[in-house]
Amino acid sequence: MDTATKEYRLPVPQDQIRSIKDPYKSDLTIIHAFVKVCDLPNGHIPDKINPRSHEVVRMETRIPQAITASLTEYPEIFHLINRGCLVLAKKAWYDNQTRTLHFIVESPEQNGMVDGATTDRVLAKLKEQVSKADFSTLREEEIPDHFKEAYVHLEVIAGDVTDDLRLKLADARNTSEQVKAFSLEDLGHGYDWLKEILEKSEFKDKIRYRENDPRPVDIRVVLGLLTLFHPYWAQKQSDPIVAYTAKGTVIDNYRDDTWKEGYRKLAPVVLDILRLYDYIHVEFNDAYKAAYASKNVSGSSKLGLRREVRYINKAEKAKELPMTGARTQYVLTDGWLYPLLASLRTLLVWPKSGRGEVRWVTDPFKFFKENGPDLVYDLVEQSEELGRNPNATGKSRRVWSGLRIRVENQLFKSGVVVA
Repeated sequence: MDTATKEYRLPVPQDQIRSIKDPYKSDLTIIHAFVKVCDLPNGHIPDKINPRSHEVVRMETRIPQAITASLTEYPEIFHLINRGCLVLAKKAWYDNQTRTLHFIVESPEQNGMVDGATTDRVLAKLKEQVSKADFSTLREEEIPDHFKEAYVHLEVIAGDVTDDLRLKLADARNTSEQVKAFSLEDLGHGYDWLKEILEKSEFKDKIRYRENDPRPVDIRVVLGLLTLFHPYWAQKQSDPIVAYTAKGTVIDNYRDDTWKEGYRKLAPVVLDILRLYDYIHVEFNDAYKAAYASKNVSGSSKLGLRREVRYINKAEKAKELPMTGARTQYVLTDGWLYPLLASLRTLLVWPKSGRGEVRWVTDPFKFFKENGPDLVYDLVEQSEELGRNPNATGKSRRVWSGLRIRVENQLFKSGVVVA
């Protein structure tokens, strides 16, 4: 955890700042100030406690363009038409003698910009366009007029802000574009156990936990794959079709107290599940060729000709799968991949006594290598009956249950006992 303490000092005229006490929380100080844009340390106040990531700001998109236009065209009312910035600080005070607002950010995990970070980062980008060097070192005549004329409404809440209040502030204040539930879950440390696993693996720095984070894989994709293996399905003897048909509800399940423990119990096999998802994608073509060769079915051997598949003709342009970096010329949809992957949950053994950890009854990668052709054949034939529609395949209970039963039968034939 970063615990570097930093004090910020901003010049503010006395008639443009007010400090008030919270009517219920006497240990909190709330300061409202109008600060000149040229005096605000844009881009330097941490925003880790903000539910959105602002590592990358795309200036050509709607909101940054609107902020830019209001600053340059209406600098004299910028503080009124822009919502401003909210900072949580450990301590804040105003020095009447020097007419300076002081606030202390003790830890980016606890303090920083909880709202208005988009405005802050856009202003930082605009300042960079004026000077690649430190904007604060510019001479008065080098600063464009709109930076000197425009003010920002800065609100500082200082004191011992609890985690619960911090989360509620982030949720309530970030309403200009609805903050995704997965961002708020990250802010509430709901992924910490999962991060500890992922960030020590090849998936480090690949998973996006917050909205606007530039990393390639959305945490909801990870949760969706884990949902396929959740112990709920074994207990209910049903198939996790909802993980495909209602992907938007995955985060709701994850945040549900009745599901949380089941996700955590998957900790020993989380990495295998993610690797399997890409492994099946890459190995699918070989399994497909083996399946139809063994069936001696003419005219059905070319996977790339099927309309459910996007075939990339040139190997050098093969799709790189964002999770593992593996490449494939045969791009498949989740309507095929999800039921295939979910069938392998049969290979998990859950401890009945409550002691011990979930484990694989046999190596799932080796199992798919050996039995993949049969699974793929069943899947593709079902897809054929459903009009070569991968979405319909992904929604078919018959497909999901059929693949699961196929895995169960293969285990039985091989003499592997799931106990």
